[in-house]
Amino acid sequence: MNTFCYVIVASPLHDAATVERVTADVRKVLGDLGGERVDELDGSVDGPLAILVATGGTEAAILDIVRRRHLTAPFEPVVLVTHRLHNSLPAALEALARVRADGGHGRIVQIGEAGGAALATVIADVAAIHQLHRTRLGLVGEPSPWLVASVPDSDQLRSRWGVEIVPIDIGGTIRAFSETSPRAAHDVAVHFSGSKPPTAELVKASTLHPVLVDAMHAAHVDAVAVRCFDYLGELCTSGCIALAELNDSGIVAGCEGDVASAVAMLLVRALFDQPSWMANPASIDDEDDCILLAHCTVAPSLVGDIELHTHFESGIGVGLRGRFDPGPVTLLRLGGRGLDRIWVADGAVESTGDADDLCRTQVMVRIDPGRAASLLDAPLGNHILLFLGHHRDRIERWWHLAFGE
Repeated sequence: MNTFCYVIVASPLHDAATVERVTADVRKVLGDLGGERVDELDGSVDGPLAILVATGGTEAAILDIVRRRHLTAPFEPVVLVTHRLHNSLPAALEALARVRADGGHGRIVQIGEAGGAALATVIADVAAIHQLHRTRLGLVGEPSPWLVASVPDSDQLRSRWGVEIVPIDIGGTIRAFSETSPRAAHDVAVHFSGSKPPTAELVKASTLHPVLVDAMHAAHVDAVAVRCFDYLGELCTSGCIALAELNDSGIVAGCEGDVASAVAMLLVRALFDQPSWMANPASIDDEDDCILLAHCTVAPSLVGDIELHTHFESGIGVGLRGRFDPGPVTLLRLGGRGLDRIWVADGAVESTGDADDLCRTQVMVRIDPGRAASLLDAPLGNHILLFLGHHRDRIERWWHLAFGE
């Protein structure tokens, strides 16, 4: 349950007793959802804020609250909660229309017989926006040189998403690797070895995990995008194990220094509290709406089992082959200089593969009709995220709430 605060607006034509009476049922719903009533709006409200529109004639008061709220949380969309009595909804419609005319965005949530399910989702969506605006993303090394369309402008990214890019010297992690005892990676290596004793190569690859964790702590970052191919040349091992372990433990970790994918992974984690898989589209069948995805690392919790192989392109280190169970999934890609474009599709896993000439984890996904063709006609970049469940509608509604688009 996401906690939030709410403030009540009412016309001065209504006395306090009337306001309390007509909002009693709504206030109970808000309280059951974790809402806390505040009488004065100040900077101490650091989570989502909702405005309960008690009566009509409150349009100017709503706009004043919005103006004051945006002094401390300019990124927050306006959430107006209405009920059936005393012209609550008409006032909210008028006020939100003015907010949108002034370049803002938000949503009206009606509380009725259905209870607060819709409001709970909106509050969770706003909480995700707040979380992103507190996020520091460590960029370990520069983005890989082939990512010519996946490096958003850091200022635009901060302005739009709130995510701050924090450079981390990859050379420092390479030096730290040689100074880190393999014993520090014992638990990670065992996690991936199953019932067998960890091999020396697995222990070596696992040692990057404590190295990256220490680098994150030193830089005070919440997530990382790692130029992992440098480790192949400098350390003769791969970052696949370390990144898989980070993602499995709730820490977003993107491959190849791909900032666009890392931000998308942050969004998935904030909205659904689950890991996502960053992969290459190996083939796109725009007639049958199927996409073959492949990559050499995957969070173990996303797949049924894990096999250890070498990293595909280099033939060294450790790459992971995970097998996705058939079932519903969502695919997601962000793009543009400020990550102001989105592609998302619901789909279903049809099969997994083990071809020798592809990255180790391979999965065929059938997606919504017509969505595959748009990837070929107007691509946003290479990597695409996959995560479990059907969430296209939720993400598109979040996008509209967060950005008004």
